[in-house]
Amino acid sequence: MSQQSNLELQRQVFHLQTLYEIASALHHCKYSSEIYREVLSILMGTFGVEHGLALLRSNQKKWSVIAERGFEGSISASLEQNLNTKFQRIASSERASTLQDWLSSGGFCEASDNPGVWVEFPGREQLLGGIFLGTRLSREPYSSGDHELIAAAASQIAIALDNLRLNEELREAEERLHLENIALREEVLKGYEGGRIIGQSESILKVLQQARVVAKSPTNVLIFGETGTGKELLAKTIHYLSPRKDRPFVAVNCTAIPDNLVESELFGIEAGVATGVKKHIGFFEQADGGTIFIDEIGDMPLTSQAKILRALQERRFRRLGGTREIAVDVRVVVATNKDLEEEMRQGNFRDDLYYRLSVLELHMPPLRNRRDDIALLVNHFVKKVSDKIDIQIKGFSQKAIKTMNAHDWPGNVRELENQVERAITLAGEGAIIQPEDLSLKSNHGSSKLELPGALRGENLREAVDALETFLIKEAMNKYNSNKSEVSRRLGLSRLGLQKKMERLGIQPDEQGAA
Repeated sequence: MSQQSNLELQRQVFHLQTLYEIASALHHCKYSSEIYREVLSILMGTFGVEHGLALLRSNQKKWSVIAERGFEGSISASLEQNLNTKFQRIASSERASTLQDWLSSGGFCEASDNPGVWVEFPGREQLLGGIFLGTRLSREPYSSGDHELIAAAASQIAIALDNLRLNEELREAEERLHLENIALREEVLKGYEGGRIIGQSESILKVLQQARVVAKSPTNVLIFGETGTGKELLAKTIHYLSPRKDRPFVAVNCTAIPDNLVESELFGIEAGVATGVKKHIGFFEQADGGTIFIDEIGDMPLTSQAKILRALQERRFRRLGGTREIAVDVRVVVATNKDLEEEMRQGNFRDDLYYRLSVLELHMPPLRNRRDDIALLVNHFVKKVSDKIDIQIKGFSQKAIKTMNAHDWPGNVRELENQVERAITLAGEGAIIQPEDLSLKSNHGSSKLELPGALRGENLREAVDALETFLIKEAMNKYNSNKSEVSRRLGLSRLGLQKKMERLGIQPDEQGAA
């Protein structure tokens, strides 16, 4: 055998060994990031390369560094700015020399006449990424045989990356369907009957009518209400009355998520971000096509508020540690028991997020402003609790109902339900609940209320006017003459408050008027 034939045979064996090593790596890698790192390492070792880069191309045609070797320090942030301003405008044949020039001019490597090699990975639908191999340690240029080997490797890598991308999309779709089915099953088990808002008072009927109108619109909704008033039930009502009723309803409570996990819970996390971390689909993806309800939005950290604002504006986001932007179609309903205008003045809530969320506002009335509903709610909770704990009672006495009507219910409907469950549990089978079976604490602040003397007169109209004047002035003083907040607290519309103030001759504080 001639020496030339022997060298050619050695070259072919070398190529086959390299391709086998790459094929083995592709077989064992589960994520695209692993493929880029492993293949970059193999090719750099094969050709004796000083430095190399693996670049990922997103669906939005933006380039990002996914792996790098042979550089002192990270070059990702600096390089990506140049990639997405210059890289798009040049042909693929010019990208190797462009990368070499940029790296050498930035002091990341020495200048060389050999521009290195750039190889791309074309997918079925789009360009997936590429690898750059810099100057060889031997300073020898890449031969035609080297280019053939790199091209053969690239074809294997492109197929593997494209299949992995399709498999990842399929797994994500399956996971979303699985989570959606779980949510729907839970909703069916609870039954919408148990989720309806109970009440016939004027204030609650007004809110329900507003919810029917709001449900037809895809606009964001901000629900105000004290703790326990049923803000999540109102959000569910809006969802089930909307065209999105057959899609997921995902509820999130900001106070139940640690500050450092808010972003990953809302937007998800990619696998491999840290050791042992598995991919997690966030609440926004779970709610795709449906409604996401974010409760206690006023307690969300400022850093997370910025992420929420961007997601609301662009309707797309990235998972934590991800490079691919994910588009979602969700309706956002948020709720709070805080005065967000005051939170903005104190710097605890972003004003741009507030204005984005408050396009449509609903106010869930406290239970003390809908006392006519207490008897209805008690009957509803008696049936619900009796089925739950398997204790049947005869009911609540009229005296017990009167006692409950006189209570201020700082915990609102949730407190009422807990009170009913406690009374039934302690009273036992077949009992009639009496006032002494209740454990109602004294009304908050009732001892501090000093009514005007006119209330003790015989003129009912004057007494009512005096009481209204007293309550409005107290509220104006307490809430710094913020008419929006005062009207909400008193269960009035802003226009109704204004008319009462004009009739009663109440002048707002000029400095605090809102």
